[in-house]
Amino acid sequence: MEIKIIQKAGLSAPQAKTYLALVQNGALTPTQITEITGEKRTNTYALLEKLEKIRLVKKIDTKRATYEAAHPSSLEILAEKRRRFMAKNEQELKANISALTDIFYAHNETPGSKTLSGLDGIREVYRDASRTGETVYLLRTPADVEITDFITKYRREIVKKGIETYGLTQDTRKAREHIADGTDEKLLFHRTLMPKDAYPAPVSLMIYGPKVALISFGETQMSTIISSPTVAEAMRQIFEMLKNHWERAYPQRH
Repeated sequence: MEIKIIQKAGLSAPQAKTYLALVQNGALTPTQITEITGEKRTNTYALLEKLEKIRLVKKIDTKRATYEAAHPSSLEILAEKRRRFMAKNEQELKANISALTDIFYAHNETPGSKTLSGLDGIREVYRDASRTGETVYLLRTPADVEITDFITKYRREIVKKGIETYGLTQDTRKAREHIADGTDEKLLFHRTLMPKDAYPAPVSLMIYGPKVALISFGETQMSTIISSPTVAEAMRQIFEMLKNHWERAYPQRH
């Protein structure tokens, strides 16, 4: 029972047996520990070295290589250190899992998807596009005014990274101004105008790298990211067809 309790601090069974032998018997030499635990002598030296490193045992006689156990409260301190270490690792993993997922889907045909809820979930799509660092193809809904301030910051960020955006947007006064005054050029935004009634749906479509995102600004605010190189390429081709159509069928400049 004691060994199992000791192991909860993160020790292996041989490490726990070695520590327990010192707790139960006081100061011991490696040879004496070997007789108690049944471990090989060479392994016992390695175990003691590790336990000394994590401050669960200490050498009290260098001539006879005698060791004694640290107070059992050291196990609690060790467990807390390891808990904090694991929590930090978990945070770093969560922060970088998206990049690892991108690499996976770039070399695998198996598609994957995740759905994010609320405006925070929608904002995450834009953050993901920025992290991905590849050209963005955007079929924009005018309903995205709900996060205008966030999108403005996002555009500044991707410009710093040199990320270009190809956008299909409704023909509005503001859109025409951005074309005329050079705002689009500064934002690396290549705009194709559509009639106002061409796409009234409250859902934007974003294509970036191996991903496609559907962003709903309707009554249910949510977004879905599909990770698949094949699907992303298909959607890019559809985007290009729409772009070419409206460039021919609708006047882009006055």
